[in-house]
Formats: sequence, C-alpha cells, structure tokens
Amino acid sequence: MTTWRFSFSPALCCRLQPMAAASSSESSPPPLPAAPLAAFASLLAARRFAAAKAALPTLLTPRLLAVPFPDLAASSLPRGAPPHAVAAFHDMLLRAYADAGAADRAAEALDRTVSLLGCLDPRSLTSSLLSLRRAGHLAAAADLLRRALTSCPDSVSPLSASIVVDGFCKSGRIAEARQLLDEMPGHGLKLNALCYNSLLDSYIRKKDSERVAEVLKIMQDEGIEATVGTYTILVDGLSAAGEMNKIEAVVDEMKRNNVIGDVYFYTALINAYCRAGNVRRASEIFDECVDNGIEPNEHTFGALINGFCKIGQMEAAEMLLVDMQARGVGHNQIIFNTMIDGYCRKGMVDNALKIEAAMEKTGIELDVYTYNTLACGLCRVNRMNEAKNLLHIMIEKGVAPNYVSYTTLISIHCKEGDMVEARRLFREMTGKGATPSVVTYNVMMDGYIKKGSILEAERFKKEMEKKGLVPDVYTYASLVHGYCVNGKLDVAQRLFEEMEQRGIKPNVVAYTALISGLAKDGRSEEAFRLYDDMLRAGLTPDDSLYSALVGSLHTDRNKGTLRQTN
Repeated sequence: MTTWRFSFSPALCCRLQPMAAASSSESSPPPLPAAPLAAFASLLAARRFAAAKAALPTLLTPRLLAVPFPDLAASSLPRGAPPHAVAAFHDMLLRAYADAGAADRAAEALDRTVSLLGCLDPRSLTSSLLSLRRAGHLAAAADLLRRALTSCPDSVSPLSASIVVDGFCKSGRIAEARQLLDEMPGHGLKLNALCYNSLLDSYIRKKDSERVAEVLKIMQDEGIEATVGTYTILVDGLSAAGEMNKIEAVVDEMKRNNVIGDVYFYTALINAYCRAGNVRRASEIFDECVDNGIEPNEHTFGALINGFCKIGQMEAAEMLLVDMQARGVGHNQIIFNTMIDGYCRKGMVDNALKIEAAMEKTGIELDVYTYNTLACGLCRVNRMNEAKNLLHIMIEKGVAPNYVSYTTLISIHCKEGDMVEARRLFREMTGKGATPSVVTYNVMMDGYIKKGSILEAERFKKEMEKKGLVPDVYTYASLVHGYCVNGKLDVAQRLFEEMEQRGIKPNVVAYTALISGLAKDGRSEEAFRLYDDMLRAGLTPDDSLYSALVGSLHTDRNKGTLRQTN
C-alpha cells in the first residue's frame, strides 16, 4: 500500500481557506444523510491521514459512488474546513474512485481538484491511472490522462503516460497506444524510453520491422536515450528471428552508450545464444553477469540449463542446479521439467524419475508436461507398462490429460496390438476436450497398417482431412509402407506422387518402403530411378535397401540386361 503524504505551501493554504467555504454553496447537497463523509473529513482535519485512508473504502458505499463528486464534497466538508483537509479530501477521493473503478467519479474529482486547488499531485494521478488499468478501464484511464494533460500538464509524468500506453499494448490495442503517445509532445510532455519500450515490444512481437525502425528513429530524433529495458526488448526480438549478428551489434551499441546490463538483459542474451546453439558463448555471458556483481535469478539459470539440456550436456546442467541451490535461488517447475526432458532425450530415464521424486518431495507440482515427458521417455526405452501406469496415476491425481497424453497412451496400445482400446481412447479424447492432432491420426493409422487393416487406415486419413488436418510426411510414409507390404504398389506410387504434389518431401521411410516394394516386385528400373531421387534429396539409404536393390536385378521381369551403374 502506498503511503499518502500531503504538504502545501502557506500561499496555497491561504487560497484554500475561502475556497473551502465557497465549495458548499456552489451546488445543492443531494438527498443523503447529513454530511455522509463527515467522520472522514474530521479525521483529515485532525491530520489523521492514515486512519482516514483506512476508513474510506468502507464509507464509500455504492450509494455514495452514485453521487456526483461536487455534491458529495459540498455535503461532507464543513464550512471553514482547514485547507489541508480540503486538499486531502479531494486527493483521497480521486484515488478511491479509481480504486473502485468509478471512472466518471474519478474524472469529476480530477476536474474539481484542479479547479479548486490549481494543481494535482502527480502521485495521485499515477496511482489512479494504475487502478483504472488494473480494473480494465483503459479508455477511462486514457481520458483521465488527457484531462490532466489539458488542465494540469505539470501533474503528468512520463511514468503516468507509460502506464496507459503499456496497458493498451498488453491488451493488443497498439493503435490506441501509438495515438496516445503521438499526442503527448503536443501538450509539452517530454517522453522517455519507458514510454516507447512497450510500443517497441509490441511491434517486435508482431514482427513489424517497419514500425520497430520507425519507433527507434523517433527516439533518436527526439534525443531519447535507450535504456537497458530497450536493449533487452531488442535482444529478445532479434533472438526470436535468429539474427545473432544484429544482437551483437546491439550489445556493442549498448557498451558504447555506457548502459549497464541488468539481470533481465543478461538472461535475454543467454537465452539468445542458447537458441542459436552457441551454449559456450551463453556460458561466457553467464560468467560475465556474475563477475559484474549481478545475481542470476531462476530465469537466468533456466535459460542456460535449457541450453545444456538441448545439446545433451546433462552434467553441466546438473552443476548449474547445484550452483542455484548454493546461491539460494529456488528450483521451480520449469527448470525441473527442463531437466526431465533433457534426461529423457538422452535415454537417462531413471535420472528423470529421480527429478520427479525430488519435485514431489519439495512440493513442486507435477503438471501434464512433466507426466507426458516422462511417459514419452519411458516409451523410448521400451518401458511401456511404466509409461501407462504413470499416465493413469496422473489422471488419478486430478491432472487432466491433453492430446499428447492420449496420443502416448494410444501409441502404447497400438504397439501392443490392442486396437480396440486404442480406438476407444481416440474417441474418448475429443469428449474430454483433447482434440486429436495429425500425430494422433498417424499413430492410429500406423497401428491399423501393422495389423493389416489398410482400409481402416485410409478411413482415418479421410476423417483427418475432413476435419481440416493436413496429412504430413509420416501419414504418407505409413500408407506407402502399408500398401507396399500388401503388394498394392500402384496405390503406393499414387500416394507417393500425391505427397510430392502437395509439396511434402518424402522421408527415408517413404523412399525405402516404395523402393523395396518395387525391387521385390522385380521392377528394378523404377526402383533404381527412385533410389537416385533419394540420393539427390540428400537422404542416406540403409543396408537393407542395398540388398533389396541387388536382389531385384535377378528377378527383373521386364528386362534381361543388367542396369549399368556408376
């Protein structure tokens, strides 16, 4: 809670003395209890500001909120009220109206305060704008800001403007934020980087490079110095675009301008290098951060741990976990989930399960991502029953399964040949709000193909397309393989051609299935032609494919001469 303090010059107090007397005669009191805020006004007169502030929220009933502020002031402030009480009454009511989300009353209080006192406390304006923003009354906050700019521009600070601008940006109303900012200089308000950072961040997130350049040009032309926050926003945006050269240019400019990095800047920079796969440089930046006396937080550690996990350096990630603990930085769900994912990718599932146990012991919640990652890791090492049990435990603990959970369970049942249970789960998931993805359909199709039900797999492909899902390379590879196994090479070739016509590049599975099918059928010329295409696509065939091709040369039923190969 902010402590409100009031100090007024003797000259201002002299001005307030006759004004306080006049205020009650300017408007007739509404039909309310006599002096509804008399007790509140008495506390102010006695300079008991803290007690008055604490009492006001309960005194300001919905009935009083319906009363115009000038009427409420006239009926509550006694004739001859001391100037400090009059000033505090207006100031506190302005804030209280904003806290209550009563935008119209706040506007009346602002107008009346400026009219009566000739000034407005900048802190009161800032607080009121924050309250209106929190209540979602952004248009009202912008109106209040504009009123203050028009009637009492000295009360408006860059911070006040940035509160409303940031609110519009966070709500996706970027045009309104830009319009408000463009109005500010016309009222004599000198803007700073804080005002532009939110707008810059919004344009970067929308990947509107033209607008980003425009804002940076405005800042440069107006002599507005970029802050560490500005540079952090730029690093984040350029990182998402993978433009590491530009990031390094930003860092160089920051150093030339003697802007000191903070923990958020270093975290953004570490994350950028990790994204680019340069974990070594990210580690150097981490060390630089610590050497500069900046304590890394959980996000800083998390970014670097994620970088090490992605490249499989789990020992380095473990060392960072220990370092976190030594520095008193708490482990959180995201970091533990990252570690679990790293271990599972390396096939170190038992280590991942130890992290799960540590999470439970320390009271960190296991979410659906935790369970899914562990289940997938167990499946990779062929521990299917453990994966199934884990997902059932998840459901028992009240964690709702998502499409990944269902797809994993369906995949397990398909591999076990239990298509009845796989199909039941497939139909159940839609009713549970977990919409099947392309991967889910692919798993079902592959399961049916392995059971020899190629027509059922085709039905799933048609259903998938009917629902607006686009088959991917795995969809086609599975079907091509299925038709080849069933000896329907013409259908397999048609699907292979359909895949290429849709702009989907065949993978090793699709090429291998069709080439092997053609080779076994003695169609060596077509098989070798497709094999050449596979090599040109940069794909590496396995030994079984070589054997199939060689075998086809002895069973070619169309030609009696061997194909000359280089």
